[in-house]
Amino acid sequence: MSDVRIRSLHADDPELEERLERFTVGLGERIDVIQEDEATGALERVAEQAQSLAAEAAELGFPVLERAAAQAAGVAASGDTAGTHKSLVQLTEVVRRVRLGHRPLP
Repeated sequence: MSDVRIRSLHADDPELEERLERFTVGLGERIDVIQEDEATGALERVAEQAQSLAAEAAELGFPVLERAAAQAAGVAASGDTAGTHKSLVQLTEVVRRVRLGHRPLP
């Protein structure tokens, strides 16, 4: 696992500060929902949720997260169960790094 923190390209924009905070705090719950959908075989919902995450990540300046979420959405939409699981493992790692990137340093 990488400990490289991922920060938004807009992290220094005071107008986006609250939205970035809500987004990064909410990432844990969002990835949990996506994983639960995957566990129940609801790949269509996985695709929808991951695509929504990709769109918001793009708006907020997280290109790495955008790509990982878009990849997961595409694989889930194709119906590839094993591929979806693999892409969600990768997406979960990116989410972890984004959340680390937006926590205050000790």
